[in-house]
Amino acid sequence: MRTVSYSDLEGRFTSAIGVDSLLGAETTAFQRSLNDRIRQIWTRAKWPPLTTVVSKTLAAVNTATLKADKAVQIDNATDLLDVFAVYTKNPFSDNTAQEVEFNLIDGYIVCPKDTSVDTIFIVGSQVPENDYGSVTTTIPQFMERMLLAYALADYYRAESQNDKALAEEQRAEEYFQQELERFERLESQNKIKIQVYPNYYTNLLVHQTTV
Repeated sequence: MRTVSYSDLEGRFTSAIGVDSLLGAETTAFQRSLNDRIRQIWTRAKWPPLTTVVSKTLAAVNTATLKADKAVQIDNATDLLDVFAVYTKNPFSDNTAQEVEFNLIDGYIVCPKDTSVDTIFIVGSQVPENDYGSVTTTIPQFMERMLLAYALADYYRAESQNDKALAEEQRAEEYFQQELERFERLESQNKIKIQVYPNYYTNLLVHQTTV
């Protein structure tokens, strides 16, 4: 995944608000805005650069709120955030992988008790870092423009410049839609799959005649 540095993004933000450097409180506010907006963007769409495949082992679960023959807890997983699909094998390396039905219940993935495998492969999203700026200094590149606009919106709103804040918020949403469109149209990702029934007949069954 292509990334941009935190320092570059902070530099662009600093220039946009018209100062040479950020004060301590401004740096803290910028980092807080950045982390909040990254998590917002992360979970608003199925972003291909953030997609991951992880394997988990199913087991019987017997708790006060859940009893299941085949389930696995994921609510505090460090390698998986949102779940998109579940397979019997890695669908990106094995063309015999079969999709498995599942439910998300009380922080667990619960599969039907007759699921043929004990290890499942989950296609989902990665987990965002805890602290962008102070600890993590790289940010997904596709978020760059929208993050800058969102941060400016938060800055202007804190300064009671609501018209400017609204303009930046709208600009950020435009960047958001542009990135979604780029992945779908340019890279052919996130397209809706339509099942088409095969045509069993090579010739028309009804022929038109003229007199």
